[in-house]
Amino acid sequence: MSERNGSTSRYSIYFSPAPEARLHELGSRWLGRDAVSGKFLDPGLPPHLSREHWLEVTESPRRYGFHATLKPPFRLAEGARLEDLQAALRDFATAHNGFEAPALAIGILGNFLALTLVEPSGQFARLAAECVAQFDRFRASSTAEELDRRLSNGLSAREREHVLRWGYPYVFDTWKFHMSLTASLPAQALQPLEQHLRERFASINPQPLAVDSVCIFHESQPGAPFREIDRVSLRSR
Repeated sequence: MSERNGSTSRYSIYFSPAPEARLHELGSRWLGRDAVSGKFLDPGLPPHLSREHWLEVTESPRRYGFHATLKPPFRLAEGARLEDLQAALRDFATAHNGFEAPALAIGILGNFLALTLVEPSGQFARLAAECVAQFDRFRASSTAEELDRRLSNGLSAREREHVLRWGYPYVFDTWKFHMSLTASLPAQALQPLEQHLRERFASINPQPLAVDSVCIFHESQPGAPFREIDRVSLRSR
């Protein structure tokens, strides 16, 4: 499968739990879509949460798939091919050990709910930073429209610097691990959802997070759901 510049499709480097992991099943079912198989799933909603409200709440994270961002979505640079990106991901994975990150917990980030780490992980932060830097040669430069959209979001000076250099505000020192579970919501809508999600994900919260692979996700055209198209295991210790 080859793809050259000029396409509007995008790729991203994500951490996503293995398809057989309990975390993958819980996250995918809550979002209502499995980004590996592409299948839509019954979320098994409680009586107090209507399907209409759930569809609205999960619209954005459902499209992106259950994941934590390492290298944010990008279009391929001039002359870059998917095969080259995949080969680079394999080289990257053979140079990095898998590890256990701290356990996950439901947290509020700004105006949305996500799974976050109970304490920071330097290993995860370094993995994300190296993904941003090492795969940047595959990223097409941001268009004027993309820059305008990114820079109009009330960013800090440092975040604006990152947009201009890396195409995204939340990288390196402004990156924070999270696996989004909702869209941005009014404050009054967060509390009841937070309690439900704490209960839904209770079984995985005490356990360390196994970081054993990295993935390429693909958005075939603007607005299309992201699908996992490649997964590479990190080096075993």
